[in-house]
Amino acid sequence: MSVARIPLAVCVIAALFMRGAGGQTESNCQARLDSSAVGTRDARIPGRVIQFASGGAWFSCRGLPGTENAGEVVWRTYSDSVAWRSHLGRADFVGNVAFSDSLSELTSDRASYYQSGDRLEAFENVRLVNRENGSVLSGPHLVYTRSSSEDAEDAELFADRRPRVEYRSEGDSANPTVIVGDRVRMVGNSTAWAGGNVEIEQEGFAASGDSATLNLDTEDGVLIGHAEAVGQDSIGYTLRGTRIAYRMVDRKLNWVQAQERAEGLSEEWRIVGDTIEFAISDDKIQAGMVWGDSISPRAMSETYTLSGDSLAVDLPNQVLTEMRGFGNARATARTDSTSTEVDWIAGDTVVARFDSTDTGSRTLAELRSNGNARAFYQIYDEEDPEAPPGFSYSRGLRIVALFEEETLQRVDVIGEADGIYLEPIRRPL
Repeated sequence: MSVARIPLAVCVIAALFMRGAGGQTESNCQARLDSSAVGTRDARIPGRVIQFASGGAWFSCRGLPGTENAGEVVWRTYSDSVAWRSHLGRADFVGNVAFSDSLSELTSDRASYYQSGDRLEAFENVRLVNRENGSVLSGPHLVYTRSSSEDAEDAELFADRRPRVEYRSEGDSANPTVIVGDRVRMVGNSTAWAGGNVEIEQEGFAASGDSATLNLDTEDGVLIGHAEAVGQDSIGYTLRGTRIAYRMVDRKLNWVQAQERAEGLSEEWRIVGDTIEFAISDDKIQAGMVWGDSISPRAMSETYTLSGDSLAVDLPNQVLTEMRGFGNARATARTDSTSTEVDWIAGDTVVARFDSTDTGSRTLAELRSNGNARAFYQIYDEEDPEAPPGFSYSRGLRIVALFEEETLQRVDVIGEADGIYLEPIRRPL
């Protein structure tokens, strides 16, 4: 049940663009048409300049006079044709648009620049590449509004019509994280949002939700609405909930929690509750907790069920070793598919311990009940296994049941022990 890193949708998009798109911190720049093969200029109205160019044209935005970077190119755009209207502060680019700055490159079929608000909008076949790490955003529509201050806290990016992101971390990555959503929006360097059928996929892992949010400063976020995280390795798992919250350290997942109608699935177990959370290290689940009021926490396999007011699960390196139920805890086992009865053990606390079989699978080795301990189990006649079983009910301060190859071998009742045994009616010879 391998849990890979989860740089969820908005995390990787924000890391890609808020460091790359625009790439400058100046509040404004001076737009101008630099050159063209064929062009016209209309300045009949004082203060109004209208320019058209075709056959290939360069357009740039340069540092304002009197500023530290006066005259320097902040960004530059090439296109087949361009129309610049100074009174509107708008440039329209058509055909083979190519925008570039020191950190990023953008291509599209069409684009418009609005000097008021320092905003660039690109249309159709949009592709934005981060030169630093090779990450790519592609889609039909992208709007980038540059920051008006040096700290870039009000810089904003918006992409809709289901953009796709291929995120690569620092240095080259052969297996990028792929993010797809109906809409993506970022404000500043820390706040990001993605909405509409958000999907995230990377090697060994996939996640989805109706929307996702992230705070990059604290490296935490939430998938909201029909949220799901799926491990796609040989072990496999699925975690579902109305919300999935997560925390990361150095872009690696170290905690994840499914909230509201939470469900965790693996090849052998199903866990349900109001809330399920896992602690993660070295890209693997190490431990888990389950609790709830509206949904009683339960862990279920084909043979066993453990329930309680809350559950704790130990999975060092994703190997199930122990489950614990607290408060009205109860474990059941259906060891005989032909019987209408199930064996069970209950108490204030119930602990199930698991060992490996010769084939490498996990099997129940021991059940312990502490505090107000009770147990009911069936006893079969080894000399006549087809005969009906006897029934044993025991009480005590502590009960320990030992198993071998999923077969009950021994039950010890400790402290204030009592019980009853009902012997079956023997078949006539």
